[in-house]
Amino acid sequence: MAITYFQDTIFDTSSALSAPGLGNLLKVALNNFFSTTSYTLTVNVTDINTNVIVQLDGSIDGTNFAQIITPKTITANGPYVYSVGDTPVRWIRPRFVSEAGGTDAVVTFSVAAA
Repeated sequence: MAITYFQDTIFDTSSALSAPGLGNLLKVALNNFFSTTSYTLTVNVTDINTNVIVQLDGSIDGTNFAQIITPKTITANGPYVYSVGDTPVRWIRPRFVSEAGGTDAVVTFSVAAA
């Protein structure tokens, strides 16, 4: 897992999924060390058939998650960037929700928290 810290920004660039599922769980807040409220989800899709749906989930307790970047439908190969601000959570995780038209898509996630 490639997690990098730059003063107040955390990066994780290591989630690649070839089927719907969860990307890496990333802790983005720690008392008296760092606290984040803005998140960027970068998605790179290859071998898409019809579409894929992705989202970013957040949690305060690491157990109960909700969408902080709502489901995004992607219909072509390539890179995509989504972001959200003013949303303090302690944990984030990217989610490959579903794919249509076949099972060939590969979704690679990178996340940043600041």
